[in-house]
Amino acid sequence: MKKCLFAISALTLSLSAMPASFANGGPYAVDDAGIATPGMFKLETWSSFANNGDRVYLVSPGFTLEALPFIEFELTMESRRADGEWATTFAPAAKIALRDIDEHGYGLALSVGSGHAGVIRNADTIYAVVPLSVPVNERLNLHVNAGVERDLTENETVGVWGVAAQVMAHDRLELIGEVFGTENDRPGWQAGIRPFLFDGNVALDIVYGRNLDGERADWLTVGFAVEF
Repeated sequence: MKKCLFAISALTLSLSAMPASFANGGPYAVDDAGIATPGMFKLETWSSFANNGDRVYLVSPGFTLEALPFIEFELTMESRRADGEWATTFAPAAKIALRDIDEHGYGLALSVGSGHAGVIRNADTIYAVVPLSVPVNERLNLHVNAGVERDLTENETVGVWGVAAQVMAHDRLELIGEVFGTENDRPGWQAGIRPFLFDGNVALDIVYGRNLDGERADWLTVGFAVEF
């Protein structure tokens, strides 16, 4: 079953105003160009529930070595129920920072890995995506993704894309929205809120989306991220 991820926007946020570890990412399909703080460990986890009975439970630890401060490594472990059947996927990935947003006024990176280039994973798929992050003003940041995804089972390569926006609505609250897709599937969308808890050290995500997996289902996602 081919996949994509979500969301239409509630235009939203500047990276410089956010905690560095909690950029777009998380349960969103569209990634930003930032990476985890060097020397720190990042943990993201979320659960997604569709009105057609599908389920996704996901844990994604990541880290950036101080010796390689421009590369973030990640391993995503996902358990998914689709059409009544369960499957578990382990998907390694890496994101290389090519342009720092503070130095150049925009951020650029290269993300490569296995699994779908979005939230739902596929062990037989590999991808390469270029995230671009552009600050519009002190509170609004835009992210654009473009890349390719190859299905190793079907020997098929397709283009993937996504556009997201983040707004810092309050010093402890973000609004996030995105649209995304592949050249073969109908677009999906997702929008949500991200309050920051415990002095900003924990980011909570509450997200509503459609077409998480190209199946015209409605999805509710709840998750959090922490860096330590």
